[in-house]
Amino acid sequence: AFVLSAFELPPKDKAFQIERTLSFSGKAVVFETIWLRAELFKGLTAERMSNYQGAMYALFESEFGVRMIRAEERVRAVSASPKLAAALTLPEHSPLLQATRTSYSYKQQAVELRQAWYVTDEFYYWSELD
Repeated sequence: AFVLSAFELPPKDKAFQIERTLSFSGKAVVFETIWLRAELFKGLTAERMSNYQGAMYALFESEFGVRMIRAEERVRAVSASPKLAAALTLPEHSPLLQATRTSYSYKQQAVELRQAWYVTDEFYYWSELD
């Protein structure tokens, strides 16, 4: 319901869900859950995403013709749940930065919803949204 309402989709429509952990210098630093409007990304597979060597938004634009032109993002401090602690190899309740982003294409159409949790003890959260 959370995703369908963010995308303003009727209940019969679908969204893809992707979960991934990003590492830097061998350390897990970001865990993301990403939802995409299924009708815009026909043919997207986990294998296709993992084999792509560039940025995800470049993949969306070059392979699916979906261009993100604007995003809204909310950031807050949270503690690591058991799932996040396991994914990021941290003790439970460790401090994390949570960012929730909705990305839009033309005509204000929400096409991506992303929740990401960042380990910030050695790294900074940095975002450039054009």
